[in-house]
Amino acid sequence: MLVELDIKNFAIIKTLKVRFQEHMTVLIGETGAGKSILIDAVSLLLGGRGQKEMIRSGESKAVITGLFEPEDQKAKIAELCEEYGLPYDDQLVISRELAAKGRNVVRINGQLTTINVLREIGNYLVDIHGQNDQQVLMDQERQIDLVDNYADAEFKNLLADYQTDYEQWRKLTAQLTQLRKNSQELAQKQDILQFQHDELEAANLKDPHEDELLEEEFNELNNYQKIADTANYFMQLYDDDEHGLDTLLNDAQEAANNLGNYGSKFKDFSKTVDEAVYALGDARSELSDLMDQMDFDEEHFQYVTNRIDTLNSLKKKYGPSLEDVFDFYQKVQAELSQFETGGLDEGKLRSQVAEIENRLTEKANKLHSMRELLARSLEKQIKNELADLYMEKARFSINFEETKTFTPKGTDNITFLIAPNPGEELMSLVKIVSGGEQSRLILALKSIFSKVEPVGTMIFDEIDTGVSGRVSAAIGRKMHSIGEIKQVIAITHSPQVAAAGDQRYLVAKEVKDGATFTQVGPLSKEETITAIAQMMAGSDVTDAAKQNAVDLMKSFKK
Repeated sequence: MLVELDIKNFAIIKTLKVRFQEHMTVLIGETGAGKSILIDAVSLLLGGRGQKEMIRSGESKAVITGLFEPEDQKAKIAELCEEYGLPYDDQLVISRELAAKGRNVVRINGQLTTINVLREIGNYLVDIHGQNDQQVLMDQERQIDLVDNYADAEFKNLLADYQTDYEQWRKLTAQLTQLRKNSQELAQKQDILQFQHDELEAANLKDPHEDELLEEEFNELNNYQKIADTANYFMQLYDDDEHGLDTLLNDAQEAANNLGNYGSKFKDFSKTVDEAVYALGDARSELSDLMDQMDFDEEHFQYVTNRIDTLNSLKKKYGPSLEDVFDFYQKVQAELSQFETGGLDEGKLRSQVAEIENRLTEKANKLHSMRELLARSLEKQIKNELADLYMEKARFSINFEETKTFTPKGTDNITFLIAPNPGEELMSLVKIVSGGEQSRLILALKSIFSKVEPVGTMIFDEIDTGVSGRVSAAIGRKMHSIGEIKQVIAITHSPQVAAAGDQRYLVAKEVKDGATFTQVGPLSKEETITAIAQMMAGSDVTDAAKQNAVDLMKSFKK
């Protein structure tokens, strides 16, 4: 249970120390007095989110400390403290410090620890009813959790065992999906490589300089007629009997030789002319041989043209040079020869998945059978609890549908159905219940689960909002009955709920020296009567209003 709460510089609280008692404690006070601030402070001690805006204006830090004396969960908390190296001796002193500069310090029994550890331990200390409970109840996907919370250790152990297999199944199916995806991608890549290989192989590549040789040959063939015409013209110039180069050169050679006879200094000149004449004659013979070798073949010309187009296409795809094409071809050949699926055996994986699916199916069926028994028992108890809360004519049912595949909870999809009034059909709870009905459903569940909840303290923050006085009285009685086995702390504006408490605290706000402060203190019997009378009659408290308050308190004692 929560024994003491010490708050410093939190929201509008300067300094506040509250000692709580067993059974049902009611916090009353005007709106804005700071009742919910106390709940926010407790939430921080359970690992709730802390923000620097929570620090009292003008202060550098806020410090919240709580003293807890666990009862039902001593062994579990001792186990957690030992696991995380925290001192523990039947009491927990939890401290949370929020600094304006953003530093967040958590201590348990004086030992520094983390928010995650605090949250884990907090699960066994306090259950705060608030908006989150409504969200769970009104979230169809989470209604299965409410049924499972009602289960015994055998069910929870089976569920944990199932979830271990489920996690393994999830990983294996993810691997299998990825393997198939990889196999498909590899097959596509192999197809591309094979196409490239076949295309390059069909090109019959042998010489990385073939394109250069073909370009030269193409240039000759493409200009064959011009070459032939020019060569013939040259040879005609050379061979003409009267004015040809051969005749003229012979005359020139003879003249040069004659000059050589007139002195030694002309002999070199004569020799040079001789060499030039012989060279030009050799050139004429070479040209004649070349022309004899040249022959224009239309079919060969078409082959050269097509071959050049093929090589240019390959260079465009795999080049830019023909040497690059040869390198790419070798790379493709190497990749194809080493092609493999990545080392995972799809057949083996399928076998493992099938084996674990058989186990999951068996365990999911057991979970379903146990859940159905739980659901039928829970239905009866919820109907009884709702009857106590003036919803005795409401019909409540828990519907089961099988999921299409395995889920972390098995193969059950659970929907809470309700018909609040006679003559109405059962419909999904999330679609039809009002805010007041939601509150009563939550309280009915809390009343049932209080017997199995791991926490020692249950806090209800204005659960009676939006209901009538008669229903408020029923809610008060229900919370009082929970207080017989748990510590209950309730914030309320309802006189009926206030009257149901075993003790009451007044939360009041005062302004002093321009600053606002929140104070909390226990009410005496006379102060309680006056406070409840004010809640019933307003500020004008008459003797009749006080007597009504006394009668209301007596009605709960009965």
